[in-house]
Amino acid sequence: MPRFWDGLSREVEDLLSVHATLPAEVHYLADIRHWILIQMAIALHFERQCDETRPPLSPKTLTAAIAVTGIASRNTVRAFLNEMTRVQLTDHPPRAVQRQRAPQVSRKSERLMLTYIDTHLRALDTIDGGSRSGALRRRPGMLAYLQPCFARRICLSPAWYDPPAEVRLFTNSASGSSVLHDLVLSARQRSADAEGRIWVGQVAAAQVAQRYQVSVAHVARMFGKARTLGAMGWARPGNRGDCWISEGLGRAYLSWQAEKLAALSAACPEAWARAGVSG
Repeated sequence: MPRFWDGLSREVEDLLSVHATLPAEVHYLADIRHWILIQMAIALHFERQCDETRPPLSPKTLTAAIAVTGIASRNTVRAFLNEMTRVQLTDHPPRAVQRQRAPQVSRKSERLMLTYIDTHLRALDTIDGGSRSGALRRRPGMLAYLQPCFARRICLSPAWYDPPAEVRLFTNSASGSSVLHDLVLSARQRSADAEGRIWVGQVAAAQVAQRYQVSVAHVARMFGKARTLGAMGWARPGNRGDCWISEGLGRAYLSWQAEKLAALSAACPEAWARAGVSG
């Protein structure tokens, strides 16, 4: 367990650093629905890149790819792809194929995905002493094989797209995943009290909102839902004094994160085999 915490802490710190550097992009993607959509969009892009017989990214193919999750209609997917163009994660299609109305995954997206995957590979290597990150850095082109294997494993897993309620209330909100990362990371090396509460110090909605560039009302709604579920609370009324998160929220979050890391670990040998290289 300590090594899992070490790996997870490294992952979370790196992800929060990316959020600070690219708040507009991460703000939009830090809810579970958009996270799944961008992962699957890039998976379709890379699959087509590796095999031209695979269908291109389009609202139709992306909707079909995530159909089992029930998270988005084709209209929602189309709006999502348009928004990705606004934040430069996709480019407008070449004029010759504009009739398909499908933007193209940008180089910026590919670079961000490489950073994202490498962050998680380094977390895995911290946990088990592996060398996955080094393998990807030696062959960065392997991302085109690894990311789709990972995306199809994790995005279609009910344990990931439909987590327990106390996790879901954060992950369904813009920047909620980042807020949850921050809260649980602050609980490391702290024990629960007799009532199952892990005290994490001062947590104010205004400070959290400023850090993640969302409204105070948005953060207050998340915290209110968490308080109603018994997932977090404060020493004094009005969200004053020290804050606590429940032991149940901590366990649910760790299990949710473990699901992602396990999917990536399993994707590595599958990707190396598809590419015909040794890891």
